[in-house]
Amino acid sequence: MLKFDLSGAIKELKKKKAKRVLVQVPEGLKTKTNEIIIQLQKKGIEGIAGMDPCFGACDVKPDEAKRLGCNAVLHLGHTQFTQTKGLPIIYAPLEYILENFEETTEKITRYLLDKNIKSVGLVSTAQYLKYLPLLKKKLDKKGIKTEIGKGKRVENGQVLGCNYSSATVKAKTIIYLGDGFFHPLGIHFGSGKEVLITNPINGDIKELIEEKNDFLRKRFLTIEKAKEANTFAILVSTKVGQNRISIAEKIKKEIEKKGKKAIICAMDFISEEKLLGLEVDAYINTACPRISIDDYASYKKPMLNYNEIQYVLGKSYENYVLETIY
Repeated sequence: MLKFDLSGAIKELKKKKAKRVLVQVPEGLKTKTNEIIIQLQKKGIEGIAGMDPCFGACDVKPDEAKRLGCNAVLHLGHTQFTQTKGLPIIYAPLEYILENFEETTEKITRYLLDKNIKSVGLVSTAQYLKYLPLLKKKLDKKGIKTEIGKGKRVENGQVLGCNYSSATVKAKTIIYLGDGFFHPLGIHFGSGKEVLITNPINGDIKELIEEKNDFLRKRFLTIEKAKEANTFAILVSTKVGQNRISIAEKIKKEIEKKGKKAIICAMDFISEEKLLGLEVDAYINTACPRISIDDYASYKKPMLNYNEIQYVLGKSYENYVLETIY
């Protein structure tokens, strides 16, 4: 069950004396937009609903808020990641209430004991972070050495699609409390650790076996196609937390040294539609890595993450890593 509480965020907005705020809501919570605006109005704060897609804490809109006459941004669903100057950004991370968490901890404990795993690191996304200390306490009591890593620019134990610094622990095995494969794959290829996915809703535990091989097969196939390219479009996002123009400039020089051509293309939201008509053979993404990993099939030309250009230019696939940004 999702815990939807804006009291803390409203208190912060009051401290900032915010009278009008731009409200950024993740896609999955757009149905709550009216409710959010009404809650703000009751507290004397005018809310303007931002309807552009919101892709995470890296996607804040202070400049847009200023143009709308707002004196703060209310960003829902994420913890602070991007540092901005000027207009205040108030973050309101959402939490899930897990009614069966005791049962889930029992399953995790039995699994680790059965597998004779004596040391683990714990990570999760913002929605389940508060459960990591509870899980650590349970495992420690059973003699399983447990560590919640201290991440860079994130909360302890928190992982993002571009930041797996919390997985930098001594243990060789990481328990990821969450669902899906994107984050676990990033943890594995970003840290070299083995990952156990524990679904916090139903308690299912899964190892990354087939998923790792399938991921590598798709990435290597994409890279091999890009090796045939002579002209690249290096994609730069103008989002506050995703803008990596300096990296794009560096990549452009590396490509041109190899006798190939490259142009830098900038946009806020990267999509196949915006790239139609470009006479290039492949794309290099310097923005959110999910564009290249989750959405690569949406593009008619090879879509690489920026660190993968090294493999196109001759580096061996041995010890392939997924780039992370801290």
